[in-house]
Amino acid sequence: MPSRTNYISIAFKIDGSQTGGFKTVDGMAKISRAGIVVEFEAKIFGIMKTGIKEVRIPLAEIEEVRVGRKFFKHTLEIWLNNFRTLSEIPNKDGRIILQISKEDRTRAEQAARVLQTARSETDALEILNSPVSRLFGDDEETKETENE
Repeated sequence: MPSRTNYISIAFKIDGSQTGGFKTVDGMAKISRAGIVVEFEAKIFGIMKTGIKEVRIPLAEIEEVRVGRKFFKHTLEIWLNNFRTLSEIPNKDGRIILQISKEDRTRAEQAARVLQTARSETDALEILNSPVSRLFGDDEETKETENE
């Protein structure tokens, strides 16, 4: 059944290896051309809940999104270029690793394509709207052409 929203929702878990071992995280990632909204709740020692938290990740802060598989677990891995945003979500080695169900893998791949396409289009628009001097920089060949 087609989605009635402009985003793709994917349920996820983050295990203790990313949280220091004493808490697990359950959540929902809502992925669109504008970025990702991550809603999650941590459970400390599996019993004490921290409350629901929401983190918005704009498209401009997303460097890469990749769907992977590690030890029979399917993952959606997200690299960011903003440390402040990254620090708001449990992460490991500078990336957010969301464990997803096998059934959601196809949706995660679709979401990754949506984000990569949106990033490519945004990058292309930035190039089109950039002054020529910014595109070529201050290298010697550019200077020689200007002097002729």
